Amino acid sequence: MQQKNIIITGATDGIGLAAAKEVSKKGYHIGLVGRNPEKGKKAIETIISYSGNENLDFFECDLSLVKNVKSLSEQIKQKYNKVDVLLNNAGGANKKKIITSEGLEKTFATNQMNYFVLSTELLDIISESNDGRIVNVASNAHIGAEVDYGNINSEKSFSAWTSYCVSKLMNIMSTYQLSLMQDKVSINVLHPGFVDTNIAGNEGNLIKYIVKFGAKMFARTVDNGADSSIYLSTSDEVKGVTGKYFFKCREIKSSRASYSQEDWKKVWELCDNYKNKLI
Repeated sequence: MQQKNIIITGATDGIGLAAAKEVSKKGYHIGLVGRNPEKGKKAIETIISYSGNENLDFFECDLSLVKNVKSLSEQIKQKYNKVDVLLNNAGGANKKKIITSEGLEKTFATNQMNYFVLSTELLDIISESNDGRIVNVASNAHIGAEVDYGNINSEKSFSAWTSYCVSKLMNIMSTYQLSLMQDKVSINVLHPGFVDTNIAGNEGNLIKYIVKFGAKMFARTVDNGADSSIYLSTSDEVKGVTGKYFFKCREIKSSRASYSQEDWKKVWELCDNYKNKLI
């Protein structure tokens, strides 16, 4: 059997590293994506110690910049002739409004544009797999959120929590839209639960407090939080399943707003326009 290849973003700690460890035990060749080479080196050492699987590559990338994500996709294509699974896991939140050098609000850029660009740029080589999959990590934080198309880059106002929630809603909408646009690759999205990870980095405060409170209330460890990521990436039970939302390895319903097909198209066109403008 030909070895399978998986790309995992945000793979140097938290849910991404937990997923990489378990997937390595299944014999996958893993491309780990992260910003910090030192953390990448430690992640590789951790995975090898855990499973003995040395089929590991590290790609350094700041995923908040569209051009960087495009460059990453090119590096991946040079390394692999096919990708069986893309696990879009990297994400974050910012205490203050930050506009990237490309003119995008950083939470939107990191959480949504990153997923969108990497998925669309790698779609061709994922289609080369006979069981190609894209798995997007979102959050139930999307519930109650609505996309304000006039405030995508916080032109009118900025709220750290709102920006994060809207980015997760857009993750779900983009997943549903891509599942309709093609049928060669399965694409699903998940809620990992409230897990105490480094999602807020050093930006902290409100979002970090909410995540820590949620993790304490609902008691999900990092390993628990990775369960649906691993399941959707590797299980034969979901082969061919597409356009669904999962929690604890079960299909659940996302918010009512997330099922607006009009918004699926609007979000897709918005992201596609930014991608074409910035690449």
